[in-house]
Amino acid sequence: MTTTDLEYKYRVTVAGATRLLPFTEAKKHTAYPALCIFHQDDPARAEKGSHLCAACVEWVRTSFDDIAQRWPDLEEALGANGGASSAERVSGTGDLYPPLPINTNISEVMGKARALVWSTVGQLIQDRPDQRLPRDHGTGVLADWLARWHVDYLATHPSVDHLLAVGNELAARAEDCRRTVYRANTYELEMRDSHCHQATEDATGQRVPCRGQVVGILKPDGSKVVQCDVDPLHFMPADQWFQGQARRSPRPSRAINTLKKKYAFKRSHDA
Repeated sequence: MTTTDLEYKYRVTVAGATRLLPFTEAKKHTAYPALCIFHQDDPARAEKGSHLCAACVEWVRTSFDDIAQRWPDLEEALGANGGASSAERVSGTGDLYPPLPINTNISEVMGKARALVWSTVGQLIQDRPDQRLPRDHGTGVLADWLARWHVDYLATHPSVDHLLAVGNELAARAEDCRRTVYRANTYELEMRDSHCHQATEDATGQRVPCRGQVVGILKPDGSKVVQCDVDPLHFMPADQWFQGQARRSPRPSRAINTLKKKYAFKRSHDA
């Protein structure tokens, strides 16, 4: 039995007839589109022999890398309040400590990201049985492995449905990881009557002003940012935000300095 015999099989059209071929052979007969499958409203030319344009190939790579890079922070945040993700054995007794509470919001984000990474890896192994997994099967390690070596595998996959499913899910899971890490262990300080000055998209895809309010954030590393309460990806360093406010606002500089001291440079429990 050859490696090809073990490969997952796909339906492709060969000489006008539908055939069931193993992954390697199916790729040879796949009809790749002229335009990227993720740019239907704003067409972009696909790379030769691929379903994706160059920007989307990089987007897939970066999204897996985002999960990989943030995984240690997610693990740390999961038990930041004394929680643990599993029971621990009591040395020498054979008994188990009961599982300690965990942050369920972070656990849910990690669970969905883990499921995506493992399902992608599982299909890869079915398609290419000769592949050897990294020794460490942690989600972060596998996401990094996919980002480094297997983005082209996805971009040129004979099943466009598989690529669409992975791509759409990947966008959501990578964003979840970014937002969750950013929110973990930060102090929020209310900033009254301060509107977000960035733009967002409405239901029709049009760019419109964001309706969020901004809050001051003191991060665990001591840095200070101003962040939108609707979209946490709308943020900037606190000093830059106050400089912008000074240009926009007719308030005297003394009022701006008072706001700086009150909202950007004190922890919430000191305010």
